[in-house]
Amino acid sequence: MRRGTDRISQMDDSVLTQILSHRTTKEAAQSQALSKRWQNVWVSVPVLDFDFADYWSEDMLDIQDHTIFIYSRFECHDNFVRIIDDALASRQGHQVDRFRLVWKYQVKNFDYLDHPVRRWILLIVEKRPRVLSIYVQPSVCDVNVPDQAFICTSLEELKLHVDNRYPEVLRPAAVNLPNLRILNLGYYAIEADTMNKLLLGCPNLAELELFACALYFSEISCGNLKSLVIFGCFHSAEIRVSIPSLQYLRVSITSYQPVGFVLENMTSLVKACAFFLTAEYMDKEFSKSESKIMNGLSGVTNLDIVLHGNDAKDMLKHALENFPSFVNLKALHFESFGFVLSDCIRQLDRLVRHSPLLEDLTFYRSEDESDENELLAELTAVVTDHGNCRLAESTQGHTYGSLKELDDLLNEGIRCAEKNQTQEIPSEEDVEEGEAEWDDEEEEAGWEEEEGDESATDSEEEEEEDEDEDDFGDV
Repeated sequence: MRRGTDRISQMDDSVLTQILSHRTTKEAAQSQALSKRWQNVWVSVPVLDFDFADYWSEDMLDIQDHTIFIYSRFECHDNFVRIIDDALASRQGHQVDRFRLVWKYQVKNFDYLDHPVRRWILLIVEKRPRVLSIYVQPSVCDVNVPDQAFICTSLEELKLHVDNRYPEVLRPAAVNLPNLRILNLGYYAIEADTMNKLLLGCPNLAELELFACALYFSEISCGNLKSLVIFGCFHSAEIRVSIPSLQYLRVSITSYQPVGFVLENMTSLVKACAFFLTAEYMDKEFSKSESKIMNGLSGVTNLDIVLHGNDAKDMLKHALENFPSFVNLKALHFESFGFVLSDCIRQLDRLVRHSPLLEDLTFYRSEDESDENELLAELTAVVTDHGNCRLAESTQGHTYGSLKELDDLLNEGIRCAEKNQTQEIPSEEDVEEGEAEWDDEEEEAGWEEEEGDESATDSEEEEEEDEDEDDFGDV
């Protein structure tokens, strides 16, 4: 090819669209400045990914004047809203295949039913996307996800993490998601009727994840589910999980949670990850829930155990008091965060002795051990009596790579639990009454505003008459 030939210009628009789809949305949008052709290419890109962090300048943190800083933050939020509005407006007649939004630390005050996020979701579902992912963390006004998100039949993956000031009770009018395979919900309050409606309305659901939710149901039963994650959730009643098709389970057991899970009919379960989490400033409530979890996991072939906090080893001790042998276990992975792993040697020894088919024992330490050689010697002694077991140290955690990451997730769960322990879940009648009161207040406010306007007009007319009289007097 001759030197100086523009190879990109010779590509079809469909190829250029594919290239931009693999760039960030911010970078793809900047291509419009190249030429009119690139403008047409940009509006046909089917992937939109907006993260407020990409549009937030760290230079703003250096602003000393508080008033200017607040104004700059508001302006930054306004620009972010305008960018997304323009991107969606330019896609009239074009399909959006994937839409992802991450908007943390929202400071602007928006109307509850006319919030930009709600408006964007309504626009997106009309374009029949395959993937819709929303993570918003408003600090001033709450976000209401429209019911249309739960009847968008084209969706294959739906993620809704709406971290409102108070947990939103998830009550979609209907659920019709026949193609949905992945459902990820965060920070919601979920009742039994809603959970049943979700499982029935998603007949092909394969993966379900609930994060920092308030769970007001006592059972999860589903025929097709392959993967289930329940992390950092609050629930006041024991939850029975009965899913014969389930192959992967990740669940957290927290010291401040008095009840746990009962696992039944897990005949297909192959891999599981159990988190034992404790927080220093939360009450410790050890119960039989830990041992019930381990009983339910006794048939897996791969098991990850993650311990966080000094009291996590005591939780594991309770969990191993009355449990059967892990008759199928071949790979055991052990992680410790916030304490030294050598404190759990007895628990590890018991796990190994009750796993006759164990082949691999791997471990990960988030903090330096006081004596690494002593730890390795103790672990070697644990596996010595198990002729087929290999010992290896992992360079990073299987699920979370750092103590900070796990701390952040634990704090989210604790925050969710504290919010839900202090707030009663409203009934549908309460919601309807609240909406009626809201409408009455709006009407009253509107009437008062009109009355105020009339009073202001009368005052202005009186002032004008006085001015006329003064002028007449001067004459």
